[in-house]
Amino acid sequence: MASINISRNHSKSLSEIKNLIDDLASDVKKEYGVDMSWQDERSLSISGTGIKSGSVNISDSNIEINIKLGMLASAFKGKIEDGLNSKLDELL
Repeated sequence: MASINISRNHSKSLSEIKNLIDDLASDVKKEYGVDMSWQDERSLSISGTGIKSGSVNISDSNIEINIKLGMLASAFKGKIEDGLNSKLDELL
């Protein structure tokens, strides 16, 4: 199984980051059919076909995205990771 681990620093408020993450979640759902749902004020779970587990965690200065892909989705790891990085670049 392949893993995607992305960490990005930010200088935005929690409410700004939450809005940006909501935008990211909407785009990821459209592009990959993946759902992201808030678990609490600072973390989301990621689920969908091909994903074994996934999470987004927000601190005051950092966003961490961790995804474990299933065997079939592992073939698309590079495309998924590039897409997430591009969207984060755009949002941050």
